Amino acid sequence: MTRILVVDDEPAIVAGIQALLALHGIETEAAWDANMAEERIAGEFFPIILADLRLHSEADGLRLIDSVRRISARSRLVTMTAYASPETEARLRERGSELVLHKPFLEDDLLAVLREMLQAVEAAEAAHPGDDDALYGATLQTLQKISRGRYGFAREDAEELVQETWLLFLEKRAGVRTPHTWLSGTIANLCRQEIGRRQLDRDRAAELPDLGAAPPNDDVLSVRAALAQLDGRSRSLCTMIGLEQRSYAEVSAATGIPLGSVGPLYLRAKERLRRAISN
Repeated sequence: MTRILVVDDEPAIVAGIQALLALHGIETEAAWDANMAEERIAGEFFPIILADLRLHSEADGLRLIDSVRRISARSRLVTMTAYASPETEARLRERGSELVLHKPFLEDDLLAVLREMLQAVEAAEAAHPGDDDALYGATLQTLQKISRGRYGFAREDAEELVQETWLLFLEKRAGVRTPHTWLSGTIANLCRQEIGRRQLDRDRAAELPDLGAAPPNDDVLSVRAALAQLDGRSRSLCTMIGLEQRSYAEVSAATGIPLGSVGPLYLRAKERLRRAISN
């Protein structure tokens, strides 16, 4: 899933560009000033950023270019402006803008530029996908920022969502052409789904009568019995991570499991443990 960030201090222009791109199957995120744009790119990777030069002032637009190069150097920046002279355009390119679009521009011209860039992004990631451990390390902070910073999940819940995202990625790895953007889009979707599920659970709970507290169970014995039913690897993962609170790096070193696979395998092990406890 590829999302483009559209930045302009006139909301009507942003809305128009978003509507146009949506008609052609291109997902977007919006920002209306440099500060908002910086927050967006700090929390999610956007392969393409389409930004106006004058964001309340030209200084703000130039600051955003510098921020993109600092925070998200892999993003391709397209600068929109109605005022650029050849000298200004050259300066923008030197500063980090890959392309300068002169306002007003035709819709077809904008679509052609963005499609060409998207194809280049996909081709680059397909040609140099990197190994999974390196990808895991490179995207972990971004995924955590999306789940915790953007959607407000607590640390433990955010980690669950990150690992669920990575598990889905490993299952679909062969068909993913742009891993960074796919991972960012997927965790955002999972966060929204989890928020929806929690709201539904709250609504259902509010409708249920109070039946009183359930009698306590011997949790320790239940967990021990359930652990005994698991395979060796699942039991080790649940013990080392769930009980001993070891880090994924420590577990990887102790078991020989690749670092990027520890979290997804632990999620599967926990699910097996839950089923064993409920049986």
